[in-house]
Formats: sequence, C-alpha cells, structure tokens
Amino acid sequence: MKKILFPLCLFFLAIPVFAYETEKDLTLPAEGLRQLIVDAGAGSLKIEGVEGLSAIEVKAQIFVRGIRAGNIEEFLGDHLRLSLEKSGSAAVLKGYFHFSGISFFAGEASIDLTVRMPKTMDLEVDDGSGWLGIRGIQGEVEIDDGSGDLTVENIEGNLKIDDGSGDINVRDVTGWVVIDDGSGSMEVIKVGKDVTVDDGSGGIFIEDVGGDVILESTGSGSVHTDKVRGRVID
Repeated sequence: MKKILFPLCLFFLAIPVFAYETEKDLTLPAEGLRQLIVDAGAGSLKIEGVEGLSAIEVKAQIFVRGIRAGNIEEFLGDHLRLSLEKSGSAAVLKGYFHFSGISFFAGEASIDLTVRMPKTMDLEVDDGSGWLGIRGIQGEVEIDDGSGDLTVENIEGNLKIDDGSGDINVRDVTGWVVIDDGSGSMEVIKVGKDVTVDDGSGGIFIEDVGGDVILESTGSGSVHTDKVRGRVID
C-alpha cells in the first residue's frame, strides 16, 4: 500500500495551480443616499469623493493564487463576498473573502477596491488589511482599520480613526480629528478644530491645528507639535 500512496501524493502535489485575476464593476444610483458603509478585507482600498457624481462606482480587482484552474468558479462562489446594495438611506459595499470553520486553503486571495462616491455623503469604513486611501469627502468620516498604511486628506467634516498598525497620514481636515492608534508613525497636518490622539507606539508629528491638541496617550516614540492655535494637553 505504501508503494501506491507515495506516487499518488506526488501526483496530487504536482497538480498545477495558477494565479487568477479578474475585474468586476459595481454601480449604485446615489439618489436618496446619505452614507456609504464599506466592509473590506485583504487588499488595497481607495475612496474618492467626486463633485456632482450621481452614483457610487466601484471597480474591484480580484486576485487568487493557489487554486486549481477547474476549481476557481466554485471557490469564488463559496468565499467571495462582493456586493453594493442600498439599505435605507445608506449604501453598503462588501468586498472580501470569507472563510468559516476549518479551511484548507493555504494560498492568497485579495480584492483591490477603487471607489468613487458623491463627496457630500458620509463615509464609514471597516477595513481588514492593506493600504487605505481616502480623499475629497465633505461629510463625516469614520474608519476602523486593521493593518496597513492609511492616508486621509481633504475632509470637510469630522474624522475618527481607530487603527491597529501601519503609518497614518492625515492632511487638510476642516473639522476635528480623533485617532486611536496601535502602532506605526503618525503625521497630522492642517486640521481646523481639535486633534485628539491615543497612541501605542511610533513617532507623532502634528502641525497647523486650529483648536487644541489633546494627547491622551503617546506610548513610545517621539512627539512633535507645531503651529497649534489652542493648547497642547497631555
């Protein structure tokens, strides 16, 4: 029996796997919508607010490595969650791979999302891992980010960030900014109102703030503040 099993194991190990890539587009009319809620997993996420846009437009680039060619459609059907739907006054975008229970998948699966939305809407993001970039939003922005670098700029509302790890770069926010950060460097430049920071580790650079800078916790790493019109409270 052993002489039979060993060649069979070699046969199955030799079955070719390949890298699969595809692109999907999603669109949802924005009439009657006040907020976009994004639930994203592994992969990059880029969101841009656009003046006068009448719909939410999503381009999803899907990447899978480690699945046999004949099994890719079944794999996507079982694990890919990609949708853009209306829920009350909110649009809900889901873009991630879901694995529950015991999974024998040891390859790679990710979705890179590029989103264009009306800039007047509020934005709420729950992101797993990968680079995240947001710009040009007039409404309120709330971000819950797991890991990966984060860039946010040109926000006219208030901004709240809860971040696990990765560098944070925030620039040009008209409202207040609240950041709860685990690890990674932080740069916050040109904020109209207060900046509140609770940080675990990494350097902090804050400049050009119209209100107070409130340092609830700075952990380990250097702290630099400059051009703060209010108070620096630590």
